[in-house]
Amino acid sequence: SSMLCRVLDGRDLEEICPIDEAILTPDERARYRQLRPPHQRALAFHTRAELRRMLGREIGLAPQSVPLEYDINGKPHCPHPRAKGLEFSVSCAHRCSLIAIGEASGLGVDVERTVETEPDGDLLEIVFSERELDAWLSVPPGMRRIAFTDAWTIKEATLKAMGVGLNGSPHDITVRFNDEGRALPVFKDPNCIFGRVNFCPCYSASCVMIL
Repeated sequence: SSMLCRVLDGRDLEEICPIDEAILTPDERARYRQLRPPHQRALAFHTRAELRRMLGREIGLAPQSVPLEYDINGKPHCPHPRAKGLEFSVSCAHRCSLIAIGEASGLGVDVERTVETEPDGDLLEIVFSERELDAWLSVPPGMRRIAFTDAWTIKEATLKAMGVGLNGSPHDITVRFNDEGRALPVFKDPNCIFGRVNFCPCYSASCVMIL
């Protein structure tokens, strides 16, 4: 299996690019125009247009002609016959987005800005099991913000790869922490492959592929 992963830099995006807008369908334009603030709207348009470009190159169609549908869990897929076996996933966070396309039975990506303060209370219970929480608390305090964000992206990316997305539970995915305080997944399925996407110290990004 092969995979292409692309990071889009949205730091200079303030207005929707007309070329991106022309590629999107009327429904897509209506959906993303609702986003606030303007830079998030511009990044959403750019990301969707780039996804269409990447898929179009893979299956030999113009970007605006690529068919996209959503399943019951809200996961997008391409029903075109030449896209059979082709999986993709998209994630946006603040001023950047991440797109992955690959030949797999499942694929998920997630990118998040590193949390500004060490989380506590309900959020920790949502993300971690008791054993994971104990392991996270053993991470040196200065590394916990990155460790938590790592874990969050791993769990989100894995749930996306499984096709359940927000309908799944973070507790269904197990992580551990290495000596450097970085989170790593503990997969029971040998067909699950994890990759960390390193591009900026202010963000954590994970990619999970199921062969």
